Amino acid sequence: MRSLLKADFFAVLKSKVSLIVLIICVAVPLFTTLVYVALGAAIDQIMDPEIGFDLSQAFEARFIMFSNFSLTNNIGLVIPVFAGILIMADIRNGTVRNKVIIGKNRTQIYFSHLIVSTVFCVAMSLISFVVLCGGSLLFFKYGAPFKGAEVGNFFMCLCIGLVSFAFIGSLTTFFALVTKSMPITIIFTIIIMIVLGIIGSLYTFMPDDKYKYFFYCLPTFASTTMVASSSINLELFLFGIGSILVFYTINTVLGVYLFNKLDLK
Repeated sequence: MRSLLKADFFAVLKSKVSLIVLIICVAVPLFTTLVYVALGAAIDQIMDPEIGFDLSQAFEARFIMFSNFSLTNNIGLVIPVFAGILIMADIRNGTVRNKVIIGKNRTQIYFSHLIVSTVFCVAMSLISFVVLCGGSLLFFKYGAPFKGAEVGNFFMCLCIGLVSFAFIGSLTTFFALVTKSMPITIIFTIIIMIVLGIIGSLYTFMPDDKYKYFFYCLPTFASTTMVASSSINLELFLFGIGSILVFYTINTVLGVYLFNKLDLK
């Protein structure tokens, strides 16, 4: 297992794809910050203060920085695409098949790719978040006193965001190793993220909390809610972590089973 991990991490580190993703994960948050700065300046020029629209939250640093973890736009769409490309490169050049031929265990092969994909998705999302934090705090106020409850909220939001990208890593690994198709891997991963986001958004139309725990059990609901409000309560945080762990496990168990049945010719 150690040799597989070493080889897979080395392949990712030396890949030009990883360099491209790194550049994107630095450029996109910088561009996002500049867009908010430009919008803020434009709104200050044209907005009539008597209209009464409160746009202050949209220009708070914490709102901008946690938008990094949206799974349906920007980095949330870029990272799974390139994670899938990296795994598919290993399949297309015959590396996966060669590992099986020389006697490597398929389950270990799957877990090696899963770990590398998870680390890749989490690391790239964290890099993007750090850059966006720096940019947003440079131009905007944080939006709340950073002490006590807000410190706890910050780290819960960060944790949910990173774990959500780990979930994306499990999806990408599943589709790449089971279907051996780059288009299917990319399209299905993105579609699942978008569909889960749409279902989660229906919560705002519920007249009461009768179906609250149904939504809480969706693996992306906590991150979607966190991105929209730049905050998260402890109950939703715990349900979010638990839900992601459950679905991550399901993806992994099903993926290992199907990959072991797969014809790699």
